[in-house]
Amino acid sequence: PWGRVPWGRGETVSGVDVRFADGTYRRVDADIVVGAADLHHLETRLLPRHLQTYPQTWWDRHTSGPGAVLVFLGVRGELPQLAHHSLFFTDDWDTNFDAIFGSPTRIPDPASLYVCRPSATDATVAPDGHENLFVLIPMPADPSLGHGGTDGTGAAAVERIADAAIARIADRAGIPDLAERIVVRRTTGPADFVDDVHSWSGGALGPAHTLRQSAFFRADNISRKVDGLFYAGSSTRPGIGLPMCLISAQLVRKRLRGDTSPGPEVI
Repeated sequence: PWGRVPWGRGETVSGVDVRFADGTYRRVDADIVVGAADLHHLETRLLPRHLQTYPQTWWDRHTSGPGAVLVFLGVRGELPQLAHHSLFFTDDWDTNFDAIFGSPTRIPDPASLYVCRPSATDATVAPDGHENLFVLIPMPADPSLGHGGTDGTGAAAVERIADAAIARIADRAGIPDLAERIVVRRTTGPADFVDDVHSWSGGALGPAHTLRQSAFFRADNISRKVDGLFYAGSSTRPGIGLPMCLISAQLVRKRLRGDTSPGPEVI
């Protein structure tokens, strides 16, 4: 379901209206609302213009972080050549970044890869005699690259990127029969990030960590237009990544408690 942030007299939050898949609504009354969704969506789609702290004009002056194609693989047999975490970088770092952030953007070829093999440390995440892989391929934040799919049914560009990544892993890790051993395959494209989580520009991580979009230059965690509305997540301070997102939630908690002490909160 999606939520619309209602407001009342004096521009003070009063709760959240939630619409369910069957079209019914439910009001959840609240004196405080913390929005952890994509901040662009929350501000520009769920709030009217006069209550937006960060309207579209603000986003037009900022830069999205990279997009990504995600590849989820179930593989027959063992993969001892891969650790739990593996990184495969391109030889030409500058060209790789120019493809992702340049104007115009383009699909990097070859692309840098992050590969996670969770079955290396937890045998319960894959059936006996199999392993699973999660592959993240940084790409431009471009929804026109399309959606992913199962067993090669995604958009042509997304599946080509996945094919190239699988071939690169096979070559760099010394697993020549990797493609032939894949029994389950699913991809996620930038368009899925837009449709599934309302990602700004199809990015996978939120606003880029440029100098003017980092630390205190990043979006604040409180609305300046609606009392009682706060923000957490990768769009806000301090930034992207799971630890940073957890810190953003802790900063909201400290703000609500009036805690101005430095450092992490002791719970």
